[in-house]
Amino acid sequence: MRTEDSVAESELPPVRVGLIGCGRHASFCIHPSLPYLPQIEVVAVCDLDESRARSTAGRLVVPAVYTQTGRMLAEQQPEAVIVIGPPAMQNPVGLECLAHGCHLLIDKPPGLCPADARRLAEAADAAGLIGQVGHNQRHSPAMRTARRIAASPEFGEPTSVFTKYCGEIPTEPFWGLEPLVRGLLYYQAVHPVDTSRSILGEVETVTAYQVQSGSVPTGGPIVAVLEFVNGTLAVLDQNTATPYFQLRTTIAGSAGTSVDVVDLDRVSYLQRPEDTGHRRVEPAEPEFGMFYEVMPAQTWQVPRQYPAEKAWGYVDQLAAFAAAVRGGEAGKPTLWDGYENLLALEAISRSLTTRRPVTIDEIRADLG
Repeated sequence: MRTEDSVAESELPPVRVGLIGCGRHASFCIHPSLPYLPQIEVVAVCDLDESRARSTAGRLVVPAVYTQTGRMLAEQQPEAVIVIGPPAMQNPVGLECLAHGCHLLIDKPPGLCPADARRLAEAADAAGLIGQVGHNQRHSPAMRTARRIAASPEFGEPTSVFTKYCGEIPTEPFWGLEPLVRGLLYYQAVHPVDTSRSILGEVETVTAYQVQSGSVPTGGPIVAVLEFVNGTLAVLDQNTATPYFQLRTTIAGSAGTSVDVVDLDRVSYLQRPEDTGHRRVEPAEPEFGMFYEVMPAQTWQVPRQYPAEKAWGYVDQLAAFAAAVRGGEAGKPTLWDGYENLLALEAISRSLTTRRPVTIDEIRADLG
């Protein structure tokens, strides 16, 4: 049954969007998601490489192709832009689009330092525009399911998060960031930082450690402990020595509960046995104590028919942006969230260097 809200939403005109950036990530993850979204109308495509722009425009059936952002903005007058590329490109282009009056969706990270991210957030606020950072994990069906479980009364209050985001070791500076670990933080660790903040709130203090083994090139795995303002904790495992990409997030609750998300594909929810009707089993040797029968977790798996763009959160990320533009409410994560994420990354980096806990306020104060 259609509600008044759904009717009203369906009757809203699609958001007229310009695409800027047709590189690997945009072409592999973002642009293939757009055909699932009737609420977005792509009116133009822009890339410095005209052949890439034309290829993208051909796939999306968009007639207007540009190699200059300013010209595209002036001639097409899009309501919003989706800027996808290296942060050194995204940040100045994002500022240009905001100055033109366009709502902005920019991929993570929104800059190569917190100051870059803050400039974007301030510019969007000054212009009264929506600014959203692309973090697909927040919007994936699996992560949204886990957050819904963690917000339920029977789960209790979330007390801690363990999140693993692992891949191959970088062998050269990523995006030109030195040392190598900063490239890892901005490219990979920004995801679990954002995921943890979406569950637990604002970070207060960071303590980070890195394996110092001569057998591991470029340093080795990183573990960061994030202490939050509300007294909760998150542990980030940034193991760069894994042979392939791995994701995992576990949320613990105060009611003896936990919910686990593996590879944005499967969600498992565990409750106390007495809360699920499982009986206690008396062993033949009482001195070994009581134990419970095997307790299966409540499990949800992404349906096989889900397109990858939906399962990984890219479709819902774009849908949230369109809804924010039409509804006037900030899409999550906001540009200010992007700024806070980078403050946490800089705190991790400083903690690794100084081998001491680092507060977010310390990093913020250094920015002035």
